[in-house]
Amino acid sequence: MRRETGAGDAHAGSADRSCSGSPGAGGTGGGGPGAGGLDAREASAPGGVAPGERWQAVLVAGAPELSARLLADVFGPLLALAPAERALLVGTLDAWLECGGSVGRAAVRLRCHRNTVFNRLRRLERLTSRSLSHPCELVETVLALEALRWAAGRG
Repeated sequence: MRRETGAGDAHAGSADRSCSGSPGAGGTGGGGPGAGGLDAREASAPGGVAPGERWQAVLVAGAPELSARLLADVFGPLLALAPAERALLVGTLDAWLECGGSVGRAAVRLRCHRNTVFNRLRRLERLTSRSLSHPCELVETVLALEALRWAAGRG
């Protein structure tokens, strides 16, 4: 069976951004429905988060200074690229995420070969020094993507 859920192996030289010490870091902890945690479909957060609204968008918009720092820290090298090249990598990441981490489905959506998607995602990993196959680093990348969208919508 082919692995389609990650873009590549973790970087050997990247900084350790582990989830140690955080509840549920092993993927078995609480936070989900029925485990005493909040379910985004059932809870309402301060500021009136509507059911179905993307929580990452609310988090980013609710902390603009932190969002700007996150964007610069995670996507700094990506932002230095030419706009067309940056849009290509961001669009590939977005498609991959929307396809549930499936490189094959993202390739169909983007009308390119699956190896092209792999190569773009690997390039994004190199630029950001974040592995898309490491859950905590993926969360940082997704929040940085949301911060990029939010910053573009304000400007």
